[in-house]
Amino acid sequence: MTHLFRAALIATSLAVLAPALPLQAQTAKAEGDDPVVARVNGQPITRSAVLGFYSQLPAPMNQIPLEQILPGLINELAARKLIGMAAEKTKLDADPAVKARLQSAREQVLQNAYLEKRVNTEITEATMKARYEKMLKDQPPQEEVHARHILSASEADAQAALDEVKKGADFSEVSRKRSTGPTAATGGDLGFFTKDKMVPEFAEAAFKLQAGQVSDKPVKSQFGWHVIKVEARRKAEPPSFADAREQIYEIMTQEVVEKTVADLRKDAKIETYDWPAAGGGRQLPTLAPAEPKKK
Repeated sequence: MTHLFRAALIATSLAVLAPALPLQAQTAKAEGDDPVVARVNGQPITRSAVLGFYSQLPAPMNQIPLEQILPGLINELAARKLIGMAAEKTKLDADPAVKARLQSAREQVLQNAYLEKRVNTEITEATMKARYEKMLKDQPPQEEVHARHILSASEADAQAALDEVKKGADFSEVSRKRSTGPTAATGGDLGFFTKDKMVPEFAEAAFKLQAGQVSDKPVKSQFGWHVIKVEARRKAEPPSFADAREQIYEIMTQEVVEKTVADLRKDAKIETYDWPAAGGGRQLPTLAPAEPKKK
């Protein structure tokens, strides 16, 4: 079923929520621990199926309370069941192309379920917090400086600005008056930054200064000539576990997937063959590992 057709079905089912369901409302009966909320020609639609469908709705539909769109959700699932029944009735499930797609879908569901189980087993709050602590240990906080600058097109202009500052002029005011950079309006304020965030020449000069110091001579970079003042120095605050949690989960998930595949490959027998030429055309190179060349 194409994405457009699926979207059309959803839109049709959810656009009008008022109509009664084409099913007789009955008290939900349990199918194991999963209550049945509707039946289509005897086949059940369970609560978990509705919740699963609801969780996959795109925005803004997934923001609508479940109770408000429940009739539409059940109508949509009922429509899908009816279409599936019609397809089976016409023996489409025996069509080779359809069978191949069904097998592919089955394999994908199993793959996702297997990986999800591995991820849920190996990644817990405890393991993520342990990884967070290791990251803090392996990547100690970097030093930051809070700096201002006066940017000039020539060394002579930069030196004139520096001379004015040395005579007691307020650095911010000189920057507002003389700087050609975009930060002139804020007195050349660059905020806090780590050494890797600036071009090397500027960073080297700035990080040699202590709080309150001004560079003793103009510094040249690809942007022009700078007079630099450091306002403060500090250690960068590491992100909290709450802020880093999502990134840590993504990193660990990727590691689990890669390790799972690597472990499965160890005991697997994987064979590759020549790619068959189609329609008598030029045959593609073999996919099999090449034999080592003899010296």
